[in-house]
Amino acid sequence: MALNSFSPDLVLESDDDGSIVSIATPTETTTTAAANDDDNPPLKSISSFPVPWPGSTFIIRSVSSGEVITLLHGQTMLDQQWGTQGSIHWECVETNGWLGFRNRISGKFLGFDARGTMCCSAEQHKQSERFCAGMRPEGGTMLLTTRFDNLYLVAVKEEGITKSMKAAAMKIKEGRSDAPVWEFIKV
Repeated sequence: MALNSFSPDLVLESDDDGSIVSIATPTETTTTAAANDDDNPPLKSISSFPVPWPGSTFIIRSVSSGEVITLLHGQTMLDQQWGTQGSIHWECVETNGWLGFRNRISGKFLGFDARGTMCCSAEQHKQSERFCAGMRPEGGTMLLTTRFDNLYLVAVKEEGITKSMKAAAMKIKEGRSDAPVWEFIKV
């Protein structure tokens, strides 16, 4: 089944030099998609995940775990408690085209230390606090950061985490194929 169709009508027009053949085209075209048609698979809905934008405040949530980036006693962590302890609101700012996330309570910026572990201790939005957001084809957002002139994924740090810990630290990671999905919940 064709998505767009119309029946062209040939129109013969003549002028002083001879006849001209033209096709009458419709003034509008309608499109209909056939449900469960093998030639036209159903369209996937486009994700409605908000994109981080300067001037807005967000809760940053890991889609896979449901945990949010939290600042608690000066440490960044992923926490499922959603603000019962610690601070979860991050103001998005922009400096020279790079995004930054300033904690609404401490006034300090998310960034990475020399070991590549996320921290929240910088007073200013500088190189270690630069982020950009990349949309994933299947929906959601990749969060990337700079390090030594390269972009790296912001990922959950797996090593050294015990079952008794309720939260995990974030780290930078190479690659894009298994990029963690982050949701930016505007508050």
